[in-house]
Amino acid sequence: MKIEIDQSGKLENTNISTVVGFSNGKCKTIIISSTEKIKLQKYFRKIGKRQIFVYFSFAATIYLLLKSERNINEICIDIEYPGQTHLIKSFLLQLFLRTKRNIDKNSFHFYCIGRKSKAHIISINAFNLKCADIRITSKDIISLYHKQKIGYLMDA
Repeated sequence: MKIEIDQSGKLENTNISTVVGFSNGKCKTIIISSTEKIKLQKYFRKIGKRQIFVYFSFAATIYLLLKSERNINEICIDIEYPGQTHLIKSFLLQLFLRTKRNIDKNSFHFYCIGRKSKAHIISINAFNLKCADIRITSKDIISLYHKQKIGYLMDA
């Protein structure tokens, strides 16, 4: 199954919520509030990893959105952070490998999804309504960070 993923409300904008959504035959969205993003930002600053706060959080949010989905063979992610796609892909691979999900590193593709994409439409609608299928907290992402002992995969 091929899915498209889009984000509404940048993670680094801690004064607004962030929604990430996917679409294929079905749709699903996940939201993290501005308050929880501030907690995350403070945590990553405290541990001296402020430079990866946004990229790891983006990857973790995608992982939490997709973790219960099966039969995914192509994941097309909107380019939210140009120049950082390799790092985000590395984090995603590590998160999926931890759960022993067999996702090939070539399954991840980054390109401009566009405003007419169903993934964009469901993400922006959930963002505007401040409502999503899944609500996550800073603890969800921090827990993933600790469990993973995140590194940087050079061959991602």
